[in-house]
Amino acid sequence: MKLKCFIFCFFVISFQSLYAQLSIADEEKLAVLLTEKINNLRVEKGKQPLKRHEDLAKAAKLHSGYISKRNKLTHIQIKTALPQPRDRVEKFNVSFTNIGENILYSKIIRTPLSMGNLKKLAIDMYRSWKNSPGHYANMISDSFSYGDFGFTYNSKSKRVFAVQVFGKKGHIVGGQLSKNAFGILASDLSCHDLIGNKGNIIVNMGNALSIVNDEVVFSYHNLESIQEIFESAKDGLAIDLVTRDQLVCGQENKLDASSIYEGVLLKPKYRDEIFAGNTAQNPKRLVVVLGKVPEHLKNETLSPNLILIKDGKKCSYAVPSNIPSRRYNLRPIDPEVFIPGVALKTEGVHGIYEVRFDFESGKTKPLSNPKIDIDRSSIHSIDIKSFTSVDGNSKANHLLHTKRANYIHDFLNKNLDLSKVPIDINAKENWELCFYHLELLGLEHTLGQNKEAIKTYIQNNLDDKWEESLSLQRQSKAIIYTKGTWNKHDDLHLNNNLIDALLNQNYDLANQVLADMYFEVNSDLFLNEEFIHDKLFNKQELVQNVSALLLKNINFYATDNVVFFVRNWLSKSHLLSEEAQKNLLNLYTITSRKLLRNWDSSIEDFSKVMHPEKVEPLFENYKNQNKVNPLFLNFHMSSIEYFGQINYSPKIGESFDFITNYFKSVSKNIKDDTDLSLFFNSWSMYTMTVERLLERFEDGKLDEESSFVLIKTFVANNKDYDAEVLLDIHKKAISFNKDRWCRWIDRDFQNLRDDGVKNLFCKTCND
Repeated sequence: MKLKCFIFCFFVISFQSLYAQLSIADEEKLAVLLTEKINNLRVEKGKQPLKRHEDLAKAAKLHSGYISKRNKLTHIQIKTALPQPRDRVEKFNVSFTNIGENILYSKIIRTPLSMGNLKKLAIDMYRSWKNSPGHYANMISDSFSYGDFGFTYNSKSKRVFAVQVFGKKGHIVGGQLSKNAFGILASDLSCHDLIGNKGNIIVNMGNALSIVNDEVVFSYHNLESIQEIFESAKDGLAIDLVTRDQLVCGQENKLDASSIYEGVLLKPKYRDEIFAGNTAQNPKRLVVVLGKVPEHLKNETLSPNLILIKDGKKCSYAVPSNIPSRRYNLRPIDPEVFIPGVALKTEGVHGIYEVRFDFESGKTKPLSNPKIDIDRSSIHSIDIKSFTSVDGNSKANHLLHTKRANYIHDFLNKNLDLSKVPIDINAKENWELCFYHLELLGLEHTLGQNKEAIKTYIQNNLDDKWEESLSLQRQSKAIIYTKGTWNKHDDLHLNNNLIDALLNQNYDLANQVLADMYFEVNSDLFLNEEFIHDKLFNKQELVQNVSALLLKNINFYATDNVVFFVRNWLSKSHLLSEEAQKNLLNLYTITSRKLLRNWDSSIEDFSKVMHPEKVEPLFENYKNQNKVNPLFLNFHMSSIEYFGQINYSPKIGESFDFITNYFKSVSKNIKDDTDLSLFFNSWSMYTMTVERLLERFEDGKLDEESSFVLIKTFVANNKDYDAEVLLDIHKKAISFNKDRWCRWIDRDFQNLRDDGVKNLFCKTCND
């Protein structure tokens, strides 16, 4: 009897298990019901109905079984060969490009289901997906033209686990340069898993592309970041060229069905080749050609996309965006000018004549003697300069420059009778100029003032730059100063007074001339450069007014001369008055910005800028004021450029915060907010721009310029944006200037990848 009961119970349980599931027929009915409801919604929204596809159904069924078994909703399968929705679709069909997935589980239900219950279940599922923004977006998206379902009933939880997989059939782009994507494989891991939390780097990498003379150039600001990502020889980059006619109105986007590329793929370059091809002038930068536009695409409108390769596999696909950015200009600061109130002269020293003597290496007689045609009676004084470069034996150099100076003196005396003419002889190794060259190379601390160590260094590192430096150190010439009279209306009235004042060390007169030059509109220094260095630039009493005059028209003067003057006096600023220091610091910030204005500033220009930490103590008087002093603000605006060249984040952040806080505090209108946002963008702080301008958008305070800055930054930075918010910002820009918006989208045509933007563009710009 017990045996019979056991057998009976076994059959009852088996019979119930047989019906504790959905039959194939039930699954098909449920799929038909849901397809009908979703397609009705799409038609209502002006979208094309979805077509069903058996391979999408297989992928959906595979995943519904997985989530039912785990009794948990997830798009990612753990510890399987098919972790992502794309992986599951491509197991059955590789021709789909765009892929999406909706998932859910039902309320508790009992099987078998009647037709009425199936209809009720379909309604519940449809409503559940429709009421979820992400799922709803998939249901009505133009990115999909196919959709199908998979269902699995979990007999323990008594719930139906449902999956809908969406897809769009891919296009085959002609003119490919490789049949197998040059061997690049699809990755079974996400890029985040492969490189860690460096998503912002990937965004910026995509925006670092440009096409120059048919070459695709990758220009990235931080070489170290790329080196960290490229861990192995099989890590690299590849360019995918997408053409304008792949994204046109009235047609589906024709992006290639390949899982690697979407346009025409250029041959990838890997780590070692990329670094070997770096042409950046700044050692912290990376500028490399990643490929050339193929002949059949040279007349096409193109946009290059960037594929990051890790261990031979595609890691990410970055689409560039044109993000507007701009640095702040330095705040204008009027120099402090010292006016002694001294009357100018109309007679005195006013002529400067250089007489050069061409000595060959090691010789004490020139190749030929110069002709001198000067009235003896007009000569006021003479400077004789006979320098040797610092390389070589010091004793031999001393003998050489002494004999050369004596030769010049004897020659002049023979031809001009100099018995009563003051003569200043300066014969020596030219260490002053050598120390300046060492400072520009950043070696002043390494070698110090040890002359023997410097000589040894030069001998061991004699390259073209040092050959040029040594040639500049060698000088043999006479400078003859003449005297006479002039009219106060002469064009050179001020210059003549300055020459006389400097040679007679009359610094009140010199300062008066410099002040007059500053206030006279068309007056600048036209003096001999060497005379300026010797007689003007090195005089403590004149630093204040010299700085003011240089500030008046800094672009008029040779940058190297200004740099020499600034560096020289900043290193001994304790000798200067407060007014002179202020002018000098103002000059420092301007020359620094000028030298570092290029994204890829040369190491030569960079080395000319005095390190901000050496200068910062001089700003103590300006940093502790209740109100931000414009001079200290300018210091930070030049300092951030300096540290940006070497990617030194702590100091970049310090100056960035100071500049940001200042301009936030003085922001009065939307233009100020726009300028601040452009500054954010110039330092890749796109999130800060979006946050600030999105708040203005919500408050209805945007104008035309700010709306375009917001939408361009929003598109580039928000990969998971809300579609409705995106379109609302686009429409705001259109409301200000439709033609401008149309030109932008047409130029940056990869915006048309987004179906909502494409529909808006085609409707707005084709009217």
